[in-house]
Amino acid sequence: MRLFDRRRPAPVIADVGPGFWVAEASAVQHAIVSALTAAERAGAGALATLQLSPGAEGRVVVLWRNLIVGFAPPTSAASLRRQLEAAGKAPVVLDGRVVVAPDGLWRIWAGPGEPVGPPPGAEADEIAPATSAIFGLALRGPAASPRRATAPAPDGAASSEAAAAGPVSRQILEVGTHSWEVRDGVDVDLALLRRRLADAAPGATLHVRVWEEPVSIHLAPPTRVTLTDPATGSVEVLYPR
Repeated sequence: MRLFDRRRPAPVIADVGPGFWVAEASAVQHAIVSALTAAERAGAGALATLQLSPGAEGRVVVLWRNLIVGFAPPTSAASLRRQLEAAGKAPVVLDGRVVVAPDGLWRIWAGPGEPVGPPPGAEADEIAPATSAIFGLALRGPAASPRRATAPAPDGAASSEAAAAGPVSRQILEVGTHSWEVRDGVDVDLALLRRRLADAAPGATLHVRVWEEPVSIHLAPPTRVTLTDPATGSVEVLYPR
């Protein structure tokens, strides 16, 4: 006789009809980016096996790779809650895709096949994106309100406000196993970040705040700080040099 020999119930496939766009992409953008691998970010997307879970206030939570990556929209929540209740302890799962939307946000399509129709705009969101800082520098999601660029404009060039409003390339800042999508001069001053990392002594511990949570980073192997250009896949190693 074996003790504690319990089989996990088989997953139940959710019925989502043609599918839906997972809501609150702006608020959970950092979680989506963290769940992606570097290769998936460079390739602008990935196939995903999503799991559904009951949430507070009647919400249905969408998880991917053990991270909360959004919520089912209200139009689908009631049906999914009934499916979760009927499944009991069995996990409720479905296929999906992670893609880059035209507005630059990483979005998740829950359902079979290719996404149908454009994702909803920010006006459909109910949760405001979080703000955070790392090394004392502001980090904001790509959907956050524009900020003044930190670099002064040379003579004859556009003002910093105009530069911030115009197209700014996005990069993936990775610190150890955590990552954020940032815009230089808007979300983070990369020149200042490079200087602080260059001045740090080997083995030093930097105390930072990432997405409103304190994080201690020990600057010794295997810790790495990198910048990845999603468009080209090129990687700049900021630490160690």
